Amino acid sequence: LILCHNQTLAAQLARELRSFLGNNAVELFVSFYNHYIPESYNEVSGRYVAKKSSMNQEIDAMRHRATRALLMRQDVVVVASVSCIYGLGLPKDYLEASMTLQVGDSIEGSPEDFLSQLDAMLYVHQQTDEEFGRGTYQYSVTSDECDILLWPPHEGFPMKIQLSLNDDSSSLLPTTWKVTSLQQGHAMGHLDIDSTCLFPAKHHVMSEERLEEACLDIEEELRGRVQELTKENKLEEANRLQQRVGNDLLLLRETGFCPGGENYSRHFGQREAGDPPYTLMDYLGLNGREWLLMVDESHVTLPQLRAMYGGDRARKEKLVKHGYRLPSALDNRPLQDREFWETIQKGVFVSATPSKHEMEWAEQKPVDMFIRPTFVPDPVIEVRPSQGQLKDLADEIRDRAKRAERTLAVTLTKRDAEDLSDYLIQQSIPTTFIHSGLNIHERADALKALQNGEVDCLVGVNLLREGLDLPQVSLVAILNADSEGFLRSETALFQTVGRAARNVQGQAIFYANRITDSMQKVLQGTKERRQKQLLYNRLNDCSMKSTKGSSMLSIFDLLKEQIAAEQPLELVGSKKRALSGTKELDSFKLRSDVTVKLPEGKAHDFISTDHVPSSPGVYFWKDENGEILYIGKANRLRTRLKSYLSPKSKHSARIEAMLAKARSVDFILTSSARDALLLESNLIKHHQPPYNVLLKDDISYPYICASVGDQYPRFFTTPRKQDMVASSKYRYFGPYPDYNECNQILEAIESQYDLRAKSFMARHGEMEGEDYQALFDEAMKDTFESTSTSKFNRLRSEFEEAAHLFDSEYNVCRDVVTFSKVPGRDDSFGIVHVVQLRQGLVAGQFSYDCQIPSGMSSDEDYAAAMAHVLERQHYPSGEEAFDSRLPFFPTEILVQHSMTGSTGKGVKQAIQAARKKMDASGGKKEPLAIRTVAKGGARKKSDELAMKLCLENAEQAAYDKSLEAIDGSIKSSVDGTALEELQKLFDLDKKPSRIECYDISHNHGDYSVGSRVVFVDGQKEPSLYRKFNIKNVDGIDDYASLQEVLSRRFKRAWVNGAGGPVADNDPWGLPDIVVIDGGPGQLNVAVEALVSQRIFPADGFYNRPTKGAKRSATVVVCSLAKGVNRNKDDLYIYGCSEPINTSTDSPGLLLLRSLRDESHRFALAAHRSRRSIRKST
Repeated sequence: LILCHNQTLAAQLARELRSFLGNNAVELFVSFYNHYIPESYNEVSGRYVAKKSSMNQEIDAMRHRATRALLMRQDVVVVASVSCIYGLGLPKDYLEASMTLQVGDSIEGSPEDFLSQLDAMLYVHQQTDEEFGRGTYQYSVTSDECDILLWPPHEGFPMKIQLSLNDDSSSLLPTTWKVTSLQQGHAMGHLDIDSTCLFPAKHHVMSEERLEEACLDIEEELRGRVQELTKENKLEEANRLQQRVGNDLLLLRETGFCPGGENYSRHFGQREAGDPPYTLMDYLGLNGREWLLMVDESHVTLPQLRAMYGGDRARKEKLVKHGYRLPSALDNRPLQDREFWETIQKGVFVSATPSKHEMEWAEQKPVDMFIRPTFVPDPVIEVRPSQGQLKDLADEIRDRAKRAERTLAVTLTKRDAEDLSDYLIQQSIPTTFIHSGLNIHERADALKALQNGEVDCLVGVNLLREGLDLPQVSLVAILNADSEGFLRSETALFQTVGRAARNVQGQAIFYANRITDSMQKVLQGTKERRQKQLLYNRLNDCSMKSTKGSSMLSIFDLLKEQIAAEQPLELVGSKKRALSGTKELDSFKLRSDVTVKLPEGKAHDFISTDHVPSSPGVYFWKDENGEILYIGKANRLRTRLKSYLSPKSKHSARIEAMLAKARSVDFILTSSARDALLLESNLIKHHQPPYNVLLKDDISYPYICASVGDQYPRFFTTPRKQDMVASSKYRYFGPYPDYNECNQILEAIESQYDLRAKSFMARHGEMEGEDYQALFDEAMKDTFESTSTSKFNRLRSEFEEAAHLFDSEYNVCRDVVTFSKVPGRDDSFGIVHVVQLRQGLVAGQFSYDCQIPSGMSSDEDYAAAMAHVLERQHYPSGEEAFDSRLPFFPTEILVQHSMTGSTGKGVKQAIQAARKKMDASGGKKEPLAIRTVAKGGARKKSDELAMKLCLENAEQAAYDKSLEAIDGSIKSSVDGTALEELQKLFDLDKKPSRIECYDISHNHGDYSVGSRVVFVDGQKEPSLYRKFNIKNVDGIDDYASLQEVLSRRFKRAWVNGAGGPVADNDPWGLPDIVVIDGGPGQLNVAVEALVSQRIFPADGFYNRPTKGAKRSATVVVCSLAKGVNRNKDDLYIYGCSEPINTSTDSPGLLLLRSLRDESHRFALAAHRSRRSIRKST
């Protein structure tokens, strides 16, 4: 085991050793996280931060390669980071779960039993190619053969396994199956092999019995811990722990895993409290095997080993103390320093600057190897002034680039590294940067780019120190060398200068205005070493030569693994559930007029979502008791809900478990996606549904901060306003609903003023500080202080709207009330809609039918109708809000129409009477204001947004009311009213029966496919679906493709292509309506194609020939296109330039839209099928 202190060095060292030890197993074992923020709790601020991580599948594959090699071979070198001291699962279980296959061997049981074994090894069956990847399998079974495509986690390509029925008829044994073929995948295809050993898809392998035992142990520990907290009067902590662990157990039993499941590893591994976890060292020393430890750059690596346990323990003790984790979470930890060294048999420390710790441990006198095999001495060091350092550095890089040499530049901060890189690129010098913010693949790519000459300079901070072997580098330039500290200490400077000691022309430059003690020691020490090295070379007649290094390919390329892009962060947060024996919190009882119901025994794809708008909003999945299971947001609600309900949709095990329990879904409309995002976050935090595992942690909404008190001020985002900091140093703007909004504003400022580059230049003497300050002041005034309509001010105002609504002090406890007429009914019929806003939440929605006398339509009339509903129905009902923790009665009512005098007084009296009735103590009189939207002042923005939210939801409720049939159900695209409407709309003699829709799909002009989808009597008729491979059109030409498809299709509408029409029940019989996906342009092309086949539009605008009328026909030809408002559709017929539909969501339009959506789906599937066939051919 070779232990390194960072992933970049480990990857390079593994690459070097692989080139030297080509016949041996050289593997890499580093953390598989691209990004990782641990779970934590801050006792001072009371802030909980959830675990945030993104896992890299490629690195996980390398970890599997390492453990597999340790279990199958003896000649193994594992290069690892300190992640090797963290828990890895039991090597005994991992080995016992493996499976050896040999061609010709019989298997136990049937193919189904074999597949069950794969499931037990945690391989996941995936039906679609899109989801097929490492740790998954696909299969096909016939009566006598089973073909399995399996992707082991440690392989770069999937393998094929073929099982066949054993045809030994002479055998008296029952029917058996055997392995007839094994093929290992590689870059060019598959290669036949005789045998293979399959290991589990994950390191943590556990049977169902073991999982249930672990769950029972967790429950027992939970009961004991809750009792402890209750005795200590820590009821909030006990409640929190009960809720969180209860939800984890629910997911563990339903799906086999849960977020943060590693915190139960002690129970999974059946270890005693305090026992060390199983780690990579247990694989190395399996069955008493001897092994050697080598610690590279031990002066850095050993302190890391010692620090891991202490930091982890301190963080988790706070989580346990405050009820976020069970005490057993403390045993999900790295090894203690003592425990680590108890596993070590022999060790070697390697360091150019060893610490006292290594010197004390060494049993022999250290070997000082200052003579390199290349005889290259330490580099010459030169100190230059900081003034003009950027221009000087650029000149030095250019000089070396002419000699095909490279340069390393070292800054103090990651920001400076990025800025210096940008500056050099502006000077036409190919440059990139490297720092801890990049994932391991990106760091390896940056080093490779420097080695192969893609860049002339690599800028870094602390990663360009120990161990990097870059013989192409002849110059190391250290900026701010006189900034005494950790990054400019004696050790740091020695190590950084050493990067230039692989090249004969090696040189180091310190840019500094003074010589610090650390600089002086490095200058003196390097001078003395260099003199010894040159003297040795002269006395021994040694010639210096630069090393060439090994292959420039990274370890990932050598393993022929694809470098994966960084995955999105997974946000895992807390859940809440009441303590056993205490009153459960009231469920979320959303009173929405229209709910999408999921009746028992009915397939999800038959559930109608036609009435759901394609608008932003928040949706709530609920079970049969109305309990919230899951809360989500969507930019287009209809599309999102359809994605859940489609039988072909693939979901995670968590969502599948949720949908199995779900019986309805409600929704709230919002004005924008930003509003939906903010409302979703507030609702999830408040209700904490059991299946919302991707929760945000306890953060407030971000601000943009201007550091006006700094010497070189800048704009940046911050999660909250720091009230204790003097306002003279920082100014805050916001809040905003999301960091993306902040970043868009900052990017707009940067594109206009280039502040970051100017700040860098000012800090390094290339620009006057006063000039930069003036530029910053101009940017702040234009963006945040101007009242003009500048693009910055418009952008900022737009993004702040959501915060004005849900983060407003005026919406803490108020109701918003509107009146909306119901479309299709007389003017006297409408609904009164009430939205409850409570503490940043939409806590309730209520809709009431209302009728006003005919001819009365003034503001006073509408106000009287609203007041009547509030007095007689809403407030006297004493209806509970969504949650008993929120008040039902408001402190303010915002109304659409003014309620003055006796109207408003009656509403206030009704509220007071209802309060008194509900409160046994007699009811306390609370202040109440009834008002309309403010016309100015601080309230105006918040009032306008609250009223807009209520109006949009009221209009949706009124529209849903207009679709209600007599029985109260919602009209949709599948009932008879749609066909009746189309009959009237197109002036047909009878209701249309057969309707066809046509669509074109291609990939930038390649693999073009046309599709026909048919509805009969309003229902899908898949047996009549057809696809048309485009044959005569090259490139992107949808018009020509559509013309070809329609010509080919309607040619078949005639007997032998030229006789009379085919029978009505023929698959190619004439339809009643032809629908084209597109606007008037596509419609005109379609008509031309139909006319060429003697099919004429039935609208009177096209002159049909009188001769041969029996050999011609008419059909309705129309097109459906997205309108100016992308959420609406326009219907066109031939000869009319304007849409003919007055309603965009009537049942007839819903049917045509459903037909068009089905055509999209079928065309896309046909296109993918053709592309797949062509590629395989």
